[in-house]
Amino acid sequence: MIVHMIGNAHIDPIWLWRWQSGVDEALATFRSAADRCNEYPAFIFTRGEAWLYQQVERLDPDLFAEVKRLVGTGQWHITGGQYIQPDTNMPTGLGWQRQLEHGQRYFAREFGVRPTVGYNVDAFGHSGALPDIYAAQGYTCYVFGRPGEHQLTLPGQVFRWRGVQGGELVAFRLPNTAYNTRVDDLEAAILRSVRHADPALGHTMCFYGVGNHGGGPTRENITYILSHQDSFSDIELRFSTPAAFFAAIEPFRDRLPVVTGELQHTFPGCYSVMHDIKQRQRHGELHLAQAEAALAAFGAEDPAQPVLAARLADAWNDLLFTQFHDVASGTSVASAWPDVRRFQGRAHLAADEVILDTTRRWARHHLGHDSRQRIVALNPSPTAWDGYIETEPSFDFALWDGRWLSDSDDSVIPHQMIQAESPQMIHRVLFPLHIPAGGAAVVQMHHGEAPPAMAPTTLQIAPDQLKNDRLVVHLSATGISQLTLDGRPLLADGGMGLHLRVDNTDTWTFTTDRFTEPVAAQFRGAGWVVEEHGPLRGSVSQVGLLGQSRVRWTVLLYHDRPMLEHRLEVLFAEEYRLLQLRLAPIQPAHEWLSGLPQGLISRPMGATEWPVQGWSRLDLAGVYLGLTTSDIYSLSLDEAAWQWTLLRSPRLAWMGNGWGGGATSLATGRTEFTDQGAHTFTWRLHADTALTPAALAHDAATQVQRPIVFDEYRGMRRPTWGDILPVHLREGAPDT
Repeated sequence: MIVHMIGNAHIDPIWLWRWQSGVDEALATFRSAADRCNEYPAFIFTRGEAWLYQQVERLDPDLFAEVKRLVGTGQWHITGGQYIQPDTNMPTGLGWQRQLEHGQRYFAREFGVRPTVGYNVDAFGHSGALPDIYAAQGYTCYVFGRPGEHQLTLPGQVFRWRGVQGGELVAFRLPNTAYNTRVDDLEAAILRSVRHADPALGHTMCFYGVGNHGGGPTRENITYILSHQDSFSDIELRFSTPAAFFAAIEPFRDRLPVVTGELQHTFPGCYSVMHDIKQRQRHGELHLAQAEAALAAFGAEDPAQPVLAARLADAWNDLLFTQFHDVASGTSVASAWPDVRRFQGRAHLAADEVILDTTRRWARHHLGHDSRQRIVALNPSPTAWDGYIETEPSFDFALWDGRWLSDSDDSVIPHQMIQAESPQMIHRVLFPLHIPAGGAAVVQMHHGEAPPAMAPTTLQIAPDQLKNDRLVVHLSATGISQLTLDGRPLLADGGMGLHLRVDNTDTWTFTTDRFTEPVAAQFRGAGWVVEEHGPLRGSVSQVGLLGQSRVRWTVLLYHDRPMLEHRLEVLFAEEYRLLQLRLAPIQPAHEWLSGLPQGLISRPMGATEWPVQGWSRLDLAGVYLGLTTSDIYSLSLDEAAWQWTLLRSPRLAWMGNGWGGGATSLATGRTEFTDQGAHTFTWRLHADTALTPAALAHDAATQVQRPIVFDEYRGMRRPTWGDILPVHLREGAPDT
């Protein structure tokens, strides 16, 4: 058996420390590894992650030049080809593509190499879409550590991992997540690797390198390998690389067992904890994707396009860094989170600026001169938009009075006035609009008597019931007691509500794959109040306490679609609790599908907690229930309940039930809990006889990637005040 000895250093650039400490560790580790290469000509060091190399390039150019030289001689091996080792469940499909593209582009430019071995040795479970995503980028192999043998039984240490869409990688699971070693246990690590290996392959890998916060191979490690290369019976120790190992077993590829789909479960608490970080990350990636699409659709002829594209590339680097598995999973310390939010915020702002620059210049060049006020709506998506626009057009604080809307052909667009963000002098309007894929719609504002806009609708809104032509929603103090589609009831007793569940697990949730502790409290509001009742949309809301937390739940129903929109605002003040949305379907689902970063997966029913991306759908004997959201990332489904985990409140960065035992050298009594404070959630509950996965995925994305809407006018030809202020702005007027 040939044991490929992989000298490496595990560097978490941010975790139980801030990112600045990660930079310091990168500099120290790269220096140590370069010194070992120079001292031992046979030694080979393996290192991935472009972000780490960028820090060395920026802060120690001489060391960077030395690393370049060692890469050229073959003593320094670049693996992974990624920007960072990300969380492997949270990133969007495009976020994954950029993670690989940015890393590969950097390594090709600086070192002339393009790794083909994916490398995520410390991530907490692996999405079933990853073989498809990696294979599409030219990868052939994959190294991972978790889930371990106690979490997932696999047919071998090496296998062909097939994605949900058919992409395939040859995968290697590290034994016992052994990406590093202690100084004195190298022999045990070697024998463990051999014990887990398939003798028929004749090859395995043993990763070594001291430290879990930088470090790497020591002189003792290297001299041990040199002096014991042939000391074990039927074992040869060889300084090597992951790429060399996979090349050695390539002739056996067709004989390897096949594993299809996701590699779970590891630490299901990480799917939901630190909600605001996850939400900023998901929304940020979708926002940057929309900015890229806007630049492609409306800025292709703009001379500033290269500059704007470079701005987006830099912004992606910020979000690629915050994809890191101890960030997106929510397991870092309190002092790290303000830094993370700044990285994410810088990316959001860049997307905003690129969208504004691109769309306003496009409007100036393509809409023609018209001094009347117009509302412009742009849809950079490759899919047409058919939905409702909310906007607050500006007209110098004048009353809405007799204003009405039309399309560019002067056909009336029905509208409804709804509550504006400001309680005074601002108006908010809701109206339906069709915008072609990659196109624009211009809405003209008129002043005066409007022609008839639409026939009366059957929309009914009351504190106990919402109703349109297809849906009837029965409300109760605890939430939604029943939902009927075309007269067919869809919910069992319990309906749809919110509860707090006891959660004594740690931040990661080391010891279980499910949340089954008792329910401690159920939401009960003060009663639903009608907020909107118009021809297009109605809404109700109620406020109440859930445990120590304040909850405001708003439900909206449109006149023309079998979909219920929910907005939830929570001021979370719990400890050792998790907040779940619970929905009781009227019967067990015939099929359960959920979204992945790129694609979908069918899962078995049970109490197990799963990561989810964008949407999930139940087949209730020919009627589908689908929930779409970009704000919730974890769920389970058993025969009685569909449960979506919204928030968790363990102690921050706490391994109380797992590795390390949570012990500290000094405890002063201060305890900090995750997810405290204000959180918002939006989701849509769809009910229909036809709900395709593609439509659900698109709906989830459009909750963030809404049309780009702005006022556009040349000369501001609007009614003027003259010499006298409008009556509602005069001193002493009731509404000033």
